[in-house]
Amino acid sequence: LIYVSGALSMWGDRMWHFAISVFLIELYGRNLLLTAIFGLVVAGSVLLLGALIGDWVDRNPRNKVAHASLLVQNISVTVCSIVLMLVFLYKQWIESIWDGWLTVVCYTVVIILADVANLASTALTIAIQRDWIVVITGYNRGHLAGMNATMRRIDQVTNILAPLAVGQVMTLASNVIGCGFILGWNLVSLIVEFIFLSRVYRIVPALSVKPPTSLTDSCPLPLSGALLVITNLPLCFGRFRWLLSTCKDGWRAYYRQDVFLAGMGLAFLYTTVLGFDCITTGYAYTQGISGSLLSLLMGVSAITGLMGTVMFTKLRKAYGLVNTGIISSCLHLFCLLLCVCSV
Repeated sequence: LIYVSGALSMWGDRMWHFAISVFLIELYGRNLLLTAIFGLVVAGSVLLLGALIGDWVDRNPRNKVAHASLLVQNISVTVCSIVLMLVFLYKQWIESIWDGWLTVVCYTVVIILADVANLASTALTIAIQRDWIVVITGYNRGHLAGMNATMRRIDQVTNILAPLAVGQVMTLASNVIGCGFILGWNLVSLIVEFIFLSRVYRIVPALSVKPPTSLTDSCPLPLSGALLVITNLPLCFGRFRWLLSTCKDGWRAYYRQDVFLAGMGLAFLYTTVLGFDCITTGYAYTQGISGSLLSLLMGVSAITGLMGTVMFTKLRKAYGLVNTGIISSCLHLFCLLLCVCSV
């Protein structure tokens, strides 16, 4: 059930991430400005609010976190798809209202809703892949590694098929029908995922038991009436100070982890990889590559990622986790050298 729920969620995410890049290009006359703004907003919001999202996941019951994240994500994508459909259908009429400012409002709404959906997706990923799976496997490292590899394999398969499916719909039909396809998928997926996650929560009793975090015990919310009377701070200002404190504590806790340097190394790894993100997809689309061909190329790139998940499980059994990491780094550098030589 957790695999099926994860597959549905990943399929929707992959379709949306591919489609929104193309939609923003079409909205702004094949210009990368909207796509660049969207990429900056998404990356910046995750960077600034990531600690708050993690703290919220830690503080609340697992079922409420998963259900709330799922609802916010799918509803945001659904509303955004409706707005996009209206803009595509009545673009000329919308551009004539308020000297074109209604168009700017529509662009802003689309980017905000897409960003909210991405934040909710981040919360759901943290909850399921970093918390639920750990509890389901009984904190067994071997089972955990196997389950994580399976989830990663599902992610790569959806990365192959989901963009390919929505890309064909958008190319052979229209952008409006593509929006409707994504809208329908999210509504159906929301119901199925909600039922499956509820079922898993009932099957595994350990999920209902959540140990209190040290942050919760040591840092009570500074919004009580007594504290507000003492400090005479407005409610909004006190909440803002608490949000800043939570972000600071989150980064401090991350810095103190044993895997801090390894995490930074993994983060820097992304600076060496030209992936099919919104900017790359949008730029390729502006150069005349059709959505159908773009989705096919994304599928080809995902196949190599799928091969990596298969290699990981075999190398880990043969050489151990640390040696597998060293071998993977060497293979990565070798592939980068081939790219440099080709240039």
